[in-house]
Amino acid sequence: MAHTWLPLRRSAGAGWLPRIEWGWETRNARWWALGGAGAVVVVAGVAMAVWGMFPVDLHEPTHFAGIMSPTCGLTRSVVAVFRGDVAAAWRYNPAGLLMAAVSVAFFARLVVGSVVGRGPAVRVRPGRLGWTMLGLALVALEIRQQGQAQLLMTTGLR
Repeated sequence: MAHTWLPLRRSAGAGWLPRIEWGWETRNARWWALGGAGAVVVVAGVAMAVWGMFPVDLHEPTHFAGIMSPTCGLTRSVVAVFRGDVAAAWRYNPAGLLMAAVSVAFFARLVVGSVVGRGPAVRVRPGRLGWTMLGLALVALEIRQQGQAQLLMTTGLR
């Protein structure tokens, strides 16, 4: 039986505070989209970990001017995770560790949910505090990645 998500009674500070809801839900379009995205990241990451990086340049134009974005090094970071090199993954982009873990979780959820017919669901409502923290984390990642510009402009993993 699918879990029905009911709105919780909101307290005075509820708009500011993050909320996490757990439950079970049946298959839906979001499952297939997130699971498919997870599958693409896992399959591409494992393929590049085994056979090497794809010979495609995916950089935005500002990269060649030395301006890094928060996503610079993300592909190399995910590939390093699938090679088991956590230190290199952290060096290229710390977000790659999170990206690889979440992608594996989405893919596993899709596979298990397809067999069982339902699966665990987590709904995160960040609230104003959560969005503020996410914005600050992205600014911090941008600053960190700009500090790693010399490393990120090299060829990197093979």
